[in-house]
Amino acid sequence: METLKKVINVLAMLYLVIVLLFLLHILSVSKFVALFDLSSDTVFYNRLLWAGVLLLLAELLVENAYIANLRKGLTREHQQIMELKAQLYDQRMKDTNAAPLAANPNPEANNPQTTTLPMWSSTSETTPTETGTVVKPIGTHPPSDPTVDPHTPSGSEPRL
Repeated sequence: METLKKVINVLAMLYLVIVLLFLLHILSVSKFVALFDLSSDTVFYNRLLWAGVLLLLAELLVENAYIANLRKGLTREHQQIMELKAQLYDQRMKDTNAAPLAANPNPEANNPQTTTLPMWSSTSETTPTETGTVVKPIGTHPPSDPTVDPHTPSGSEPRL
């Protein structure tokens, strides 16, 4: 398809050069009329016009077919990429689901919603639940130690 496109483009360029040479009177129309045994110059121009129309039509058809072929190939490649992504996703999901279950037989411990979160409590009494979360009593406040800055993240150096 690409070679046909190139051939038609070259023919179109040659046609344009020849027509330009005729219009600039570099090539003689009367000599071509005598060469091809035509009745008049108008018949020659008429045939030259029809040759240009056919060449333009061929170029348009080949260009559209070439573009359609490129789009079809692009769609096919996009579909292959999506299939490969789906396979990769399935493989990763399979690996991530198999790895934590093999490492920890308790499936509830793998749930991110049931992880233990650090909580402030004024009392040392916290109530662990079955899922492993820590529940603090209602109405408790963080400790009021003057050496601890409540705006610093936990685990940082205390304020002196």
